[in-house]
Amino acid sequence: MSTLWYCILGAIFVAYFVLGGLDQGVAMLLPAMRGDDARRRALNAIGPMFLGNEVWVVGAAGVLIAAFPRLEAELFHGAYPALIAAVLGLVALNAGVQLRSRGRRRGGFDALIAAAGLTLAGAWGLVFGFMLHGPGAFTAPAVWLTAAANVLLVVAHGAAFLRLPLLSRAGPVAGAAVLLALGGWYLTAPEHIRNPALATALALACAGAAVASAFAPKPWVFTAVACALPVVAAASALFPGVLASTLDPGATVTVDGAAAGEATLRLLALGAAPLLPVLVAVQAAGWWLFRRRTSLYW
Repeated sequence: MSTLWYCILGAIFVAYFVLGGLDQGVAMLLPAMRGDDARRRALNAIGPMFLGNEVWVVGAAGVLIAAFPRLEAELFHGAYPALIAAVLGLVALNAGVQLRSRGRRRGGFDALIAAAGLTLAGAWGLVFGFMLHGPGAFTAPAVWLTAAANVLLVVAHGAAFLRLPLLSRAGPVAGAAVLLALGGWYLTAPEHIRNPALATALALACAGAAVASAFAPKPWVFTAVACALPVVAAASALFPGVLASTLDPGATVTVDGAAAGEATLRLLALGAAPLLPVLVAVQAAGWWLFRRRTSLYW
């Protein structure tokens, strides 16, 4: 049951990184657009799905707290700075987008939106790095390379969604950043990474999807895959572990050790699991209704 809920948690995070990554990517690209009209249309493109995309991170937090209380405690204790930055970035991004049209100084809101998108994408990359590295992660170069790679993947995702010419450079650069981060992890060679071959294959697939997006007729499909694979790669690298320990590889938190009791997980399966298809249906309906989105180059 714990493994099932771990897979559900991963699926929710994948949905967030793919859909919420659009918000972050478009936000970071605002400074590259000339004129208020271009920036307004870029934000309009994500507007109809903007708040719906963030539902997934709320759902992930709920599953984490209810199904994996030990993981939640360890993660919030060790990765506290990165998680606080993610929360602040999320609040600032939502506030900036919604208040931008109500103020006269839109340039200030544009800067806030771009900074919030950068903070959010970088913070989630640091969380990935913390999970793989363990305590003391924020002093490790590989962790910061992971954060930089996540930022560039999100930028490519936003450029693909808007079909910006920038994608021809953003996709390959993001792919190169993923390979650089992978090389950093190989040099670090943490003992608690139990499935290096699988994690490497997923990282290479991520880099390949990012590069392919620059040449694909539907580039957002490839950037969506590239944004989703880091979640799967990080989880696969440690499994059945879930949070690394640099002090003692044998003390790595496992999926079973991080999960709530069997009775709690069964209760969640009865009460919460049926809501997941509803979330998927609502999100799909929202995308279908507003599929003819406004963009800069369509």
